[in-house]
Amino acid sequence: MDNFTGQIDQARVRLEQMQQLAQGSPSPPPDLLKEVFGELSKALEELHVATEELQEQNQQLLSTREQVEIQRERYQQLFEEAPDPYLITNAVGVIEEANAAAEQLFNLHRPFVIDKPLAVFVKLEERSAFRTQLDQLRTVGRLTEWEIQMLPRDRESFPAAISVSPVQDIHGNSSGFRWLIRDISELKEAEKNRQELAIQRELHRVKSRFIQILSHEFRTPLNTIHLCTQLLERYSDGVKQSKRTPIFEKIRYTLKQITLLLDDILIFNGDKDSCATQFSQLNLKQFCLKLIEEYKLLYTPGERSIDFQVSGDYHAVNINTKLLKHSIRNILSNCFKFTPEFSKIDIFIQCKNTEVVFTFRDRGLGIPAEDLPRLFEIFYRGSNVADVPGSGLGLAIVKKSVDLLSGEISVESTIGVGTTLIITLPTTPSSKSLPLQKSVPSTGE
Repeated sequence: MDNFTGQIDQARVRLEQMQQLAQGSPSPPPDLLKEVFGELSKALEELHVATEELQEQNQQLLSTREQVEIQRERYQQLFEEAPDPYLITNAVGVIEEANAAAEQLFNLHRPFVIDKPLAVFVKLEERSAFRTQLDQLRTVGRLTEWEIQMLPRDRESFPAAISVSPVQDIHGNSSGFRWLIRDISELKEAEKNRQELAIQRELHRVKSRFIQILSHEFRTPLNTIHLCTQLLERYSDGVKQSKRTPIFEKIRYTLKQITLLLDDILIFNGDKDSCATQFSQLNLKQFCLKLIEEYKLLYTPGERSIDFQVSGDYHAVNINTKLLKHSIRNILSNCFKFTPEFSKIDIFIQCKNTEVVFTFRDRGLGIPAEDLPRLFEIFYRGSNVADVPGSGLGLAIVKKSVDLLSGEISVESTIGVGTTLIITLPTTPSSKSLPLQKSVPSTGE
């Protein structure tokens, strides 16, 4: 086009020059007329060529325009028929274009969607965060899988996953954003169902394991009772009272073991408030000594020595005796089981104004570092316990009891050296606790 314009300008200048020459002469010379006709002929030929070039260029422009229109219609069709809501907004988030899916999503006809800020379709509690993120988009430019609660007209809010990309003008500058919005309510519900199914499977596994543990733990004491009963029935007439007494003691002690095991099990199913509010006043030193003597008889500690120390005012400690008894018994059980003979067990108790700190230290196997995070899980046992008997309930019961009392528990262990367990329990009831029960005997019974 520029070349064609230049040729026309040159022809016009040349004709003006020839016109001036003709006007300055009374009769135009033949050579001038010949030259004029030659120039005109040349100009016409150049104009003809230029016209053909223009026609060719115009044809190319028409073809390009048709292709652009086809692409635009294709884009518009894809835009309209997209299964997910698709929006175009300006740089401040005002909607400029919306497809049919967006109408359904917002439950609003398109003329009422256009020119509205996208933020009005965001749940009220999240609009501030939405605007903050929109401001950051102007710098970041692109964002994928942004989850937010959308709020259609006259409908409940729903979770949506949003992908945002910039719209650029012909100069490459950002002029707005494209928004692809997906309703992920069904996905969230499916994920929730999957998690619930996994929980149900885990509960089924735990219940199965629980039944196996109960069967194993109850079998031994019940067999003992059965054997003692048979002995009494068979030899009751010819056995002196002095020989009967140990058998009766064995029966009573075995029944007590079963009772304690049932109490431990009920810890997991008991009401939190009813357990945590049973505070009583007791002599903590005598209470703990009683439990230690019981476990000495049960586990026949042999040459194991026990260093038991109590500091502070232990004579009238106000504490939950039921849960404390469960905790100490299960900890002592582990100490005796895992501490070899000719070793020492340390039990230190510090009585303070509003709390009691219990420290239990054995010289046993120690706990591998990889087992420590799962130490208080129900049925979990350390990877190095080998054939040492146990159910995996003990420390889980301790943790449950400590949690019910709003206490704290920590463990330190070294393989081959031993384990130290520290428990801190409050000694005053919480604001929701029931009134104190009457004092219990100092023996802890």
